[in-house]
Amino acid sequence: MSLSRTPSFQQLQLSLNKNLSNHIRPSHMKRKTKVLICYNKLWDYRIPIFKLLAEKYELSVSYSYKNNKINNDNSGYNFRSFFLPILQYGRFVIHKDNLYKIAKEYNVVIGYGDIAWLSLMKLLFIKRDFKLILWSIGVSASYKKKFDVVTHWEKIRNFFYKKADALLFYSEYPIQKYIASDFDKKKLFVAHNTVEVLPSELANGKKKRIIFIGSLYKEKKIYSLLYSYLKAYSVEQNIPQLDIIGDGEEFDNIKSWISINGLNEMIFLYGAIYEEPKLKELFAHAIACISPGQAGLSVLKSMGYGVPFISLNDAITGGERFNIENYITGILYEKESELVDIIIDIHNNNEKYLIMGKRAKDHYESSRKPIDMTQGIIDAIEYVLNAD
Repeated sequence: MSLSRTPSFQQLQLSLNKNLSNHIRPSHMKRKTKVLICYNKLWDYRIPIFKLLAEKYELSVSYSYKNNKINNDNSGYNFRSFFLPILQYGRFVIHKDNLYKIAKEYNVVIGYGDIAWLSLMKLLFIKRDFKLILWSIGVSASYKKKFDVVTHWEKIRNFFYKKADALLFYSEYPIQKYIASDFDKKKLFVAHNTVEVLPSELANGKKKRIIFIGSLYKEKKIYSLLYSYLKAYSVEQNIPQLDIIGDGEEFDNIKSWISINGLNEMIFLYGAIYEEPKLKELFAHAIACISPGQAGLSVLKSMGYGVPFISLNDAITGGERFNIENYITGILYEKESELVDIIIDIHNNNEKYLIMGKRAKDHYESSRKPIDMTQGIIDAIEYVLNAD
């Protein structure tokens, strides 16, 4: 009869460690914080921001309107995206799924901050273990309304917003308004709105094009640009050519207008372009980007490529207009009649606009890159996770 060998102390220790490792995660393998962004649409310009966030957090993004321009699944993403269907009554939105049941699986939820999204607002009144951040412009703004001109919703919005664990804005503009309404300054954060651009170098020498980029709607005052260009051309026929990039309800009308006014050799209508290398090439030849009626994300696109942005001072904006320092990184003019002289000045003083473009690019590179926007979101997340 043989006896089995008694295991050594070292063998027992190894066996114990192996068993423990099956049940206990080492500290360096601690699970990432789970973050849900409950959004309206999976916008293409937000994908770089979400990818950067997913490097730090276990990120999921829900959306309720499909975007035909991009993948609405998880192809090529390092974050999870999923569709949440809604019922919509006018501007009021209710999610068909139980949003609380979904949200409680996360540590932090960043919700689309429109108070008409009732399912999200309902979460503010439910006892919850997760932290809730509302992300918005912070004031009224739309294609048809000027920035911060509608105030009758403010008291209702403030009532909801004060129940959030933090607020996240696209610009610094709303901060003082909310502090004046007795919000805690520590809970107010800014993730400056931006877009990603490809690496580029500023061109040497004279640039010979003006660019417009965006959807072709009357609200953007595209005809103000066209008629101003026509008047400038009647004075100086060597003005830069105008490249119009975009599609929309006015596309065919604009095409006819160009032909009727004999400007087929001066104004080029490209349609919508989504491929960034093509946009980079067009911006490389542009001395200025002009959009009379709207100063949105195209402001950051232009700045990122070293092109000054020119717009009316009261143009429709989500806050992006505040990146323009007048005659430093772009121009904010007061009267539509001024645009004719600006277009002629672009021709006569090309170097002045090249310098503005360099300053615009410096502004983008120093504080408006996607990583800068991402850091603002991270700051809000870390605050709510560590707040008492």
